[in-house]
Amino acid sequence: YLAFVTMEHYHIMGKLMLTFCIFWGYIGFDQYMLYWYGNIPEEISYFIRRNVGSWWFGSMFLVFFRFFIPFVILLMQNWKKNPKYLCLAAGWLLFMQMLDIYIVVMPMLHHEGFAPHPLDLLALIAIGAPLAFIFIKNLGKQSLFPVHDPRLERSIKLTN
Repeated sequence: YLAFVTMEHYHIMGKLMLTFCIFWGYIGFDQYMLYWYGNIPEEISYFIRRNVGSWWFGSMFLVFFRFFIPFVILLMQNWKKNPKYLCLAAGWLLFMQMLDIYIVVMPMLHHEGFAPHPLDLLALIAIGAPLAFIFIKNLGKQSLFPVHDPRLERSIKLTN
């Protein structure tokens, strides 16, 4: 299936990743700014909990390694056109998404600071493993190539 994928396709996927990176930064800043400007105690407790103790380092880690670093990396065309680099960037952004969800949820459970527990990883495995199994099991039952799509020829000959 990947015989039809060209450097243009990788470049488009890199642009899409850059777009979502910018969108995440925009949404994060917008939420922070609106809560700060509103100054409603029920709402700012969310950010107060994440800006004290060891949770502050996690929040700053997300700001730099989920927005600024991928933003700069995905601006470079050679990274967006190289499948290995693009896959590395996609894996990193996926890891950062999991860390973001962790920092959204866990400060309410661990008030004293970052305290990882083996059950945190076990919860990820307990949800991810069955979903991966079902996906891989059903993958061979469907055609991965959109044979009757009227836009197939145009998408194969994609030019940027």
